[in-house]
Amino acid sequence: MKLDITSIIKNSGGTITVQMQETLEDLETDFGAVTFKGPVDFSGSVTNNNGMLVLKGLAKVSYETFCDRCGKKIERELAVDINEDIVDKSGIVDDDTEDPDDDRFAFSGNTLDLDRILADNLLTNTPTSHKCREDCPGLCPECGAELYGESCSCGGTDSIDSRFDALKGFFD
Repeated sequence: MKLDITSIIKNSGGTITVQMQETLEDLETDFGAVTFKGPVDFSGSVTNNNGMLVLKGLAKVSYETFCDRCGKKIERELAVDINEDIVDKSGIVDDDTEDPDDDRFAFSGNTLDLDRILADNLLTNTPTSHKCREDCPGLCPECGAELYGESCSCGGTDSIDSRFDALKGFFD
């Protein structure tokens, strides 16, 4: 999503209204994969605040992931409020002396690339745990059958790890 910011780049206080749809690539995280089911809808504005751009708006997207308990594919909606300060890349002294703690986004020239900003905001606001429903019982630890809807062939016996056999009579 490239946005032409020519009209506000020299106009402090200038604002551009943004209404866009853009397809983003799927995200792979340490918590699992997130597949976007459609384009990201973004509506908001970009304002020049004395040379620093302020991006505000709402990003909405449908995504597909897996239930952490039973492994079923599930589809969820995500709506994220965006409020980012974007600095001019030419104002940063040198790439070699760039502050690693500076997490602000940067723009250069007369275009602003919204893809990374939206992807980062969506990724950091995606829940780390997903359940197909609140009371999902998950899978049987013995046979792997779904505990909801399928009959378990192990009979629901509580197996005890053989390493804990020595503790069986501890509290008697």
